[in-house]
Amino acid sequence: MQRMNQNPTLDMHHWIERRAKLFEAGDYPDKGIAVSPAQVAALAATFHSPVPVWIEHAESPLELGYLTAVAADGAELFGTLMFSPEAHALLEKSAAKSLSVGLAPDLSAIREVSLVRNPRVASAQIFSGESIRFDREFAATIDYRAAYEALCAQNQARESEAELRQWVQQGRLTPAQVPFARAIHTALSQLPNTLEFNGESTPVAHLFAELIRNGVARPVTDPIAKPPVFNTPESDDALMLPEEAAFYRRHFPDIQLREIAARR
Repeated sequence: MQRMNQNPTLDMHHWIERRAKLFEAGDYPDKGIAVSPAQVAALAATFHSPVPVWIEHAESPLELGYLTAVAADGAELFGTLMFSPEAHALLEKSAAKSLSVGLAPDLSAIREVSLVRNPRVASAQIFSGESIRFDREFAATIDYRAAYEALCAQNQARESEAELRQWVQQGRLTPAQVPFARAIHTALSQLPNTLEFNGESTPVAHLFAELIRNGVARPVTDPIAKPPVFNTPESDDALMLPEEAAFYRRHFPDIQLREIAARR
């Protein structure tokens, strides 16, 4: 078994530690994914920040506990869960022990661990027996909830940038529009507000993203029906703003700036 990847300092005074099996490699057709043993090992190797324990993959205002360490053993992923005394007493009373892992869309990171009624991996559960229960006291040097919220913000920023790049590649945004779209998307993502849309309560940031996705796409990689004719010896850089030229040269080096300018 690989060495446990663990954060040595936690914001917990007297919580209860439980070992558990979290996940295993395999095919998951209901999710349309297949996870290899190498990906399981990568999940363990890249785990650095605590993630919360939820119920049925739904965020809760109740602080039940955190996954604080993970380790891979072949195709299986194991972990250490820390529960508050109150949450642990409720788990013991209800005999809840089945687990399910919430992964990032690209399967690169663990986002949360949930107590569930019907786990996809039947053996994913908190181990039974008093021999693996430990009461621990820790120095309160890190705010675990703040650390998790910071991790969420980093993930959201990374996914937002990926979506902006995709919109530019699809021709739904120009490079000049990206800073404005980024600022709006970031501000809306931080708002708790939702709007009633089509009979459902929808986050404002989601509505903004749908507005962009449903715009007319003009991909810069589309073939040009008629080559542009230039009557003056202007350089390619003179055909667009400097930041636009730099963006297209960096992300689309195989496309001539003249072809891109002709589509505008």
